[in-house]
Amino acid sequence: MWSNIFQGLAVAVEPMHLFVVLVGTFAGLVIGALPGLSAVSGVALLLPFTFTMDPAQGLIMLAAVYMAAEYGGSISAILINAPGTSGAACTTLDGTPLTQRGEAQEALYISLLAGTFGGAFGAIVLIFFTPLLARASLMLGPAELFWVAVAGLFLVASLSGRQPVKGLIGVTLGLALTVVGQDAMSGDMRFTFDDYRLVGGIPLVPALLGLFAVASILNLLDRSEEPVAPLVLRPGVFRFVTARLARMKVLLAWSGLLGTLVGIVPGAGASISAFVAYGEAKRMSKHPEEFGRGSYEGVAAPECANNAVVGGSMVPLLGLGIPGSGSAAVMFGALTIHGIIPGPRLFAERADIVYTFMAGLFLTVFAMLAVGLLTIRWSSLVVRVPRRALIPAVLVLSAVGTYGLRNSLFDVYVLLAIGMAAYLLSRTDVPVATIALGLVLGHLVEESYQQSALVGRVDYGSTLLYFANRPVALVLMLVAFAILAGGIMQVLKTRRIAAEEPVPAAAGPGVSMRAANLSLAAVLAALAFFGLVEAAGLSRMGALFPTMISGALLVLAGALAAMSARGPLARRAAAIRPFCGVPWRNVLGLMAGLALLALGASRIGFYESAFLFLLLTFFMLSGSSRSQAKRLLGSAAYACGFVLFTYVAFKLVLGINTPRGLLV
Repeated sequence: MWSNIFQGLAVAVEPMHLFVVLVGTFAGLVIGALPGLSAVSGVALLLPFTFTMDPAQGLIMLAAVYMAAEYGGSISAILINAPGTSGAACTTLDGTPLTQRGEAQEALYISLLAGTFGGAFGAIVLIFFTPLLARASLMLGPAELFWVAVAGLFLVASLSGRQPVKGLIGVTLGLALTVVGQDAMSGDMRFTFDDYRLVGGIPLVPALLGLFAVASILNLLDRSEEPVAPLVLRPGVFRFVTARLARMKVLLAWSGLLGTLVGIVPGAGASISAFVAYGEAKRMSKHPEEFGRGSYEGVAAPECANNAVVGGSMVPLLGLGIPGSGSAAVMFGALTIHGIIPGPRLFAERADIVYTFMAGLFLTVFAMLAVGLLTIRWSSLVVRVPRRALIPAVLVLSAVGTYGLRNSLFDVYVLLAIGMAAYLLSRTDVPVATIALGLVLGHLVEESYQQSALVGRVDYGSTLLYFANRPVALVLMLVAFAILAGGIMQVLKTRRIAAEEPVPAAAGPGVSMRAANLSLAAVLAALAFFGLVEAAGLSRMGALFPTMISGALLVLAGALAAMSARGPLARRAAAIRPFCGVPWRNVLGLMAGLALLALGASRIGFYESAFLFLLLTFFMLSGSSRSQAKRLLGSAAYACGFVLFTYVAFKLVLGINTPRGLLV
């Protein structure tokens, strides 16, 4: 094995291969940083360019894109709360608060260095342990996957802080989004409303962008003349960050291991690994109260894990011929196109190509580090851009990136609808992160439980007996309940502290939080009854999960209503005005503009409707300090410039087609 490793490394450091690594790394960083264009999109977009390369070069470039895109997604997640990839959604929880308090550079350095460590960890595991781990991954059946997913859901107890009911509402709403579409096991069409576009379910990336990008952008509408966030350029920031990371050695090693192991599990992916690592980081931390408010550990753990997934996802691909993620599935296609068949015989038949590819992946980590160090200082300046310029820009980038995933305007509608709903829920203290957690884990929970139920009834006569006869599943079950117990203890502690605090005096006009909670409880109850009625017409297997979710929504609606009716929490909620100070004129204007952007794209063209949206939004947010003519001229120049940039970046460079219009 050692001779193969050294031979692969010698080939990988050839000048042409190093050039390919740099090109793939830069392309991956750009694609990952653009909202909507995930690592899967990046690998798929660059796949045609590898057809004329030799196999080693082509595979190295795709691996570089994959690795760099996972890091690139954290750049937009930290700076503008718009995760470029689904794996970076968890990074927003602490990355954005760090940016808001002027520490954008620190957050970016933490992300880069932790991602470098995670990527190197995953690559080393891939090089030395692929055959062994590929065989071990076959031990993970549906029972083990189910309890891994349940453990992730139990993390909601640590993500919801003082609002455990609101956190559970969020995760249940996220789970509810996953039951839309055709059930994989029973074939039932569930909650599609006879719309064929919903047969495949709610698309994940548009939904995550709506939850984070659109909802957070709507929260920036007040004080639109100000920059997005302060930025303090401190001397010696790199030394400061490396010193902080040096004290996180155990956390980084544990997060890298978790990311690699989750990557080995087929279908799990970077988003699951990031949330699992985040929960573990909070559990291990000496200061868990800082999580969600700007914790360096809260950025380092998910970024380390989602970069380690890259190497982990290649283990079952190369060792068994089973892709571990969406990007690995595209890599599977690339291998077969070049005449290489992944599987147990690959290391014996094409060891030269395999070890060159692995060495190239390891070199990508250092290329990513170098490019990141050169660009962080400049990319962090994005937060100094005035909000009036960034708000429409992020929304247009999110829309065109979302459209480019499947060339579907329906995905853009999903982005906008979920974003607007998430904005209203966030104003009522429902944590957006818990909705994302339910959305990410929902399919895995349902499908693994359905498979466990089928296998359990056939082999053991009971699902519980099937779980009991799987030692790994039992261990994972104990871990899940340990996480739940820790979360409950933390919630009880924070609730005791909250009960002792004085009730604030009512401030400002508007609807109280108590009224908002009662309205939310009524909406949840209505959704629950609708779900129960619709589930009655499904098969037993297809109705199981919708019925459970509807029951949970009904229970949570009752709990929320009861808490809002009486007691210290009700008195506190009566004094809070969640919508006080909301610039409704701008919010409603922006929502109307987003609707026109989506509808106009299919009628007058995407770039034409984007120009009108940018023009009107920039004009609306420019204030009245200048004359109407100067505002209109400045808005037109801004709209022209940004549409031109978007057209060049997405149409000419990335080759993403959008609906044709009057001009382009």
